[in-house]
This record gives sequence, C-alpha cells and structure tokens, in this order.
Amino acid sequence: MFDGDTNFRYDGRPVSDILSEEAPAPPGLSPHDDFTVYVMGPYTAFDAEKAYDDAEELRTRFQDDPLFDPDEHVDEDDDPDMEVALREFCGELRERHGCRAFIATDVDIPTNEQAAERNAGDDEPSVPGMDPLAQSVAFAAHSDAVLFLFTRGGLTTGVGAETGGVLGEFHLRRGNPATTHKPGQRVAVHLAEDFGSATVDELPEGYDVQYDSFGSKAELHDSLRNWFDNLDRATRDAGLPVFRPGETYSSDP
Repeated sequence: MFDGDTNFRYDGRPVSDILSEEAPAPPGLSPHDDFTVYVMGPYTAFDAEKAYDDAEELRTRFQDDPLFDPDEHVDEDDDPDMEVALREFCGELRERHGCRAFIATDVDIPTNEQAAERNAGDDEPSVPGMDPLAQSVAFAAHSDAVLFLFTRGGLTTGVGAETGGVLGEFHLRRGNPATTHKPGQRVAVHLAEDFGSATVDELPEGYDVQYDSFGSKAELHDSLRNWFDNLDRATRDAGLPVFRPGETYSSDP
C-alpha cells in the first residue's frame, strides 16, 4: 500500500490511514499480507424480471456468470446481489493469495447520498460524503493492484464509468505526456469470455494496462496469481511504485 503524502483525504484523515485500518486482512500471515488489491465490478446483477414482462417464461432470470451464483447471491427479498458475490470473491483472494483484497463498500466512507441519509434528523455532528468516483480514485492511488471485473451477469454501467474515470485520472492513455501516474502494470482489466463490449474490448489499444479474459472463476484465480507474482518481481527488481505523485506535466520544453 502506498502510504505517502497525497491530497486524498476523508474528513481530514489520509485515505491511506483509513485503508490501513479497514481494508480486510487475509486470514493468516503471508509475505503479501499488506498487499492491497482494490476490486471494482458491477454491484447489481441483471434480472430478467425487471427487464421483461414475460420473464417468468424463461428458464432462469439470470445470466450465466462465473462470479454470481443465484442460489447464494439473492437476498431475503429475492433480489439479486452482485455486491455480495464480489465481496465473497475478495474473500477468496485474501484466502488463496494472502492479499488485502477489498471493494469500496468494505471501507466506511459514505457517498454523498448515504451521508445525507445518516445526517437526516441526527443531533450528532454531520458526516461528510465522498462521491463514488472520488472514492475509487483515492483507493486506486493507494492500492498495490487495481482490478476491474466485467462479467455477463452484472449491470456494468457504473463500473464502466469508473473504469474510464480511474484510467483517465492516472493518465494511463497511451502517449499521455503526464508525469504523474500509476504504473499500468498495477492496473488490470479482466473480463469473462462471453462478455461483449466494443469499448472494453479495445481498452488495451488505448490504455497502458494489463488485460485478460477468463472462462471460469478458477481461470481468473490462476491469471491473478500470475499477475500478483509478476508485480512482486517487478517491484523487487525495478522498484515499481504504487503511485507516483508530483507535477502533472513536465516543465521541460
């Protein structure tokens, strides 16, 4: 985790301090138990009943998905919960790879809407909010690895917007002359083989990031294990920074 000085703060506290306290730790000691992995993916699963009037005629309301299990990830109101699926996957990452994998809602920083709800009619000091994209930028800046997940079973509008926002914030578009950035080796986009999006498919053409596809959760774990190992070697051999703060653009002519 990058714990250096940045302007990423919440309620007067450095985000690095908050992550250090709240990002879930792996269950046992490992050489990488302070290796933070920020995971972004859809929080809402596609549900045919909300999209089609005749959904009851379908074999299933849901798309086949390597992360979402309709037998496990449906709440008491019978609504699908992709956020639970992502959180469980982060738990698997912590257990299998000994890292501190987390999603945004693992950290107790409310959005502006959530802060307004907390503050309504409350005599306690008001709680400030932080918009979701600002949270993602801050978490990504301080994490050792940033993972974007795209699968067929999730509604990807939110994570798609955050992908563009985060990659743009860290000036990862190929040819960008900015000197302040997060190394593209630390940012990965993984998509299920049956996921289709022209924009996501062509991200590696425009952005200097890692990119891979997977057909199953087991394949995803294998790919991530290789990525984590490569990051470990690159950091050890070349001092690959987690985040490079400084002037945004060089003053050299």
